[in-house]
Amino acid sequence: MSLTAPLFAAQQRIERARRIGVAVGRVYWGLKTNQVLARGLPRAQMRGRWSRFHRESAETVYDAAVELRGLILKSCQYIGARADLMPPEWVDVLAQLQDRVPARDLPVVRRIVETELGRPLEAIFARFDPRPIASASLAQVHEAVLHDGRRVAVKVQYPEVAELVQSDLANLRMLFRAIDWLEGDFDLTSLVDEMGRYVPRELDFLSEASHAERAARLFATRDDIHVPRIHREFTTRRVLVMEFIDGIKITDRAALDAAGVDVDRIVRTLVEAWCEQVLVHGFFQADPHPGNLLVERSGRLVLLDWGLAKELPADFRANSLAFVLALLRRDPEEMALVLETLGFAARDGSRDALVALSHVGLAIATELATTGSLSPERLEAIGEEVMAKVRANPLVRIPSHMVLLGRTLGLLSGLAQQLGAGVDPMRIVFPYVVGSAPLPSPSV
Repeated sequence: MSLTAPLFAAQQRIERARRIGVAVGRVYWGLKTNQVLARGLPRAQMRGRWSRFHRESAETVYDAAVELRGLILKSCQYIGARADLMPPEWVDVLAQLQDRVPARDLPVVRRIVETELGRPLEAIFARFDPRPIASASLAQVHEAVLHDGRRVAVKVQYPEVAELVQSDLANLRMLFRAIDWLEGDFDLTSLVDEMGRYVPRELDFLSEASHAERAARLFATRDDIHVPRIHREFTTRRVLVMEFIDGIKITDRAALDAAGVDVDRIVRTLVEAWCEQVLVHGFFQADPHPGNLLVERSGRLVLLDWGLAKELPADFRANSLAFVLALLRRDPEEMALVLETLGFAARDGSRDALVALSHVGLAIATELATTGSLSPERLEAIGEEVMAKVRANPLVRIPSHMVLLGRTLGLLSGLAQQLGAGVDPMRIVFPYVVGSAPLPSPSV
């Protein structure tokens, strides 16, 4: 038995670990250096230093993501969509990863499609565009035409992506353990564990097809939301063929304005779509980044990529309502009790860390209700306060559905921020939480 392939795989893992370590090390070292300098330099001078640091760090991470792809690229796409949380320099640089990932050549794509479907490419498609219309972290998409004339989008998984994901998870786990050790009680390894549970789900396109078909049924009564039809006869674990949709990327504000699309209405529809998924049907798409959302010129919202979807526990809505009522009563002890019921736990087993986080959440909610928004400086201060609470008593158990839901809410918040919509998401969400929104209940 030849050892060449295993040896090559081991060398690749080591090289990826080195590349990830160098990129993260540079950012971490720069962060600690600037934190030290900030103690003695004027705020105005540090503002310029921080801006340069953020841009240079984002470019370092961008270069590593494009080179390594896989899980690293997917994580960076998420960061680039968080305009509500990340400094603008990070968003400017990493947002380019949504649609500028270097594509694979046609021979690679042809080999995967023909292997998966067991037929020559020309026997399946009357036309197949060799240039992809999108290339992302796990797959790329080509426009094609079936022999009956229907336009389709063909999603093709990269050949080595499954191995890369597992390799990257191992590398990140090792790296985050080192950071945990350097920073004391700073629990990042649980984050990698959660990623290890949900990212591999996106590698099964048959599962994605089932999720998309279910979502299409859920939104069947709405004419402002559309999920593309799946062509099951041409879909396998690594190839997905679906209805082709002409649309505008949701973050292209100039194109939306030129088409006469009401951006405020789009954001309202977007929030309603996830309220229905989460609070009515208990099933939601957990990856609403800009590359997965299109707007047709008619104003209809198109929801793409159902690879990462999640079923919520049956009591999730009741617990959400309990949390909101505790928030309205300004009762952090009760908020913490609900969080414990939802499955959160701190390292020492006490409820104190949840109470402390509830106090922060209550302060944020009160401030938002009073001012309507939070400045970047205030967001930075809140972030520091939350991290201080977490470091004092790290959370060691966070339910996987809450991790995905938090990620989803973060992406939606970032989109609303990027679009500059004059919409208050909480006014849309609240009726769904308390059960007063007029909603369809289709049978699935």
